[in-house]
Amino acid sequence: MAKKKSKNGILASRFYRIYFIVVGAALLMIVVGLIWLNGVVRDYEIAQPAHAAEEVVKLFEEGDYARIYGLDTSAREISGGDEAFYVDSLKALAEGKALAWREAYSDDANVKKYSVTVDGDKLASFTLVPSGRTTGHGNTLWQLGTITTHVALQGTEAAGDLTVAPYRVSAPSGYAVTVDGRQLTEADALSTGQPMYPADFLPEGVNNPTMVEYAFFSDSAEPAVSATDATGTAATVEKTSENTWECPLREDEQFKQQYGDAIIKLATRVAKYTVKDLSKDSILRNVASGSPAETVLKNFSNSWAPSHKTSTVTDAVVTDFHILSDSCFTCHVEFTFTLTSRRENDYVYPTAYTFCVVKRKGTGKLYSLTFN
Repeated sequence: MAKKKSKNGILASRFYRIYFIVVGAALLMIVVGLIWLNGVVRDYEIAQPAHAAEEVVKLFEEGDYARIYGLDTSAREISGGDEAFYVDSLKALAEGKALAWREAYSDDANVKKYSVTVDGDKLASFTLVPSGRTTGHGNTLWQLGTITTHVALQGTEAAGDLTVAPYRVSAPSGYAVTVDGRQLTEADALSTGQPMYPADFLPEGVNNPTMVEYAFFSDSAEPAVSATDATGTAATVEKTSENTWECPLREDEQFKQQYGDAIIKLATRVAKYTVKDLSKDSILRNVASGSPAETVLKNFSNSWAPSHKTSTVTDAVVTDFHILSDSCFTCHVEFTFTLTSRRENDYVYPTAYTFCVVKRKGTGKLYSLTFN
């Protein structure tokens, strides 16, 4: 009996010994794995362009304009080679203002672009490029490409007033914008790649036109701003305020004339639906199945309208008509919507819609809309 107990004790001792060895080995593997994983994650973070960008932005955050002067491709041009003037002026320009930075649009995967702003005005831009080096896990490291300061002397050089560009002009990407005879370039861009329409406004596969906003200086009391589209044809430029201009995307006039009446009829039907003068089934015949417009109209609460006898649409005008693909166009329509009560009282509502229309089985269907 004693021998049996002794044998059981030996077996139990061996079991626990092996058990603790296995558990210890497993824990060691977990610790080693976590250390390795932490290294991989850290390695990945270091290789992100944003990590290198933050290092560049620190120069601005810490006001190290002496170092920026040596890196800035435009520093000598805007300061006449006077480093002290450059440093003192930029410090004064940024002092007490909110500094921010963001990634800008780049059509080259090997070049990352960033903008630095003070109180929303563009102070500088910089680029990052692959450094040719990699991390221990093979991730590409990024380094500074160029820094360009977007400031200039305002007025005479004697005035010594370094300032951000005071004027703004927006134009579609691909358009050439000229100010006082000088064509603006990417170096003048305050922002690029800004989509004209919300992401879900257009069907999948349809290119969303983008806009570029430029900031520029001018010695003229009234800067001469002009633009041409991608074909070299002169484009319309509208002055929107004392210091801003806008060049809208060119309209497709021929198609606007061709479809203008149909757009107004569609807008009329939508307007009548919003005041219960048209049934849901009736309006949905004009809407693409599964589209954002279908969702909006199905869920629309049309109980807002006052009691009325008739509803009419007058003075309708179609603008911003753009063909975006063989089966998709967008447009804006404005009109006066009048509800007449049984006592002949009129309720007048200035109304505007923006439409995206798609072709389904040869018929135009409303894909999305916004109420303006």
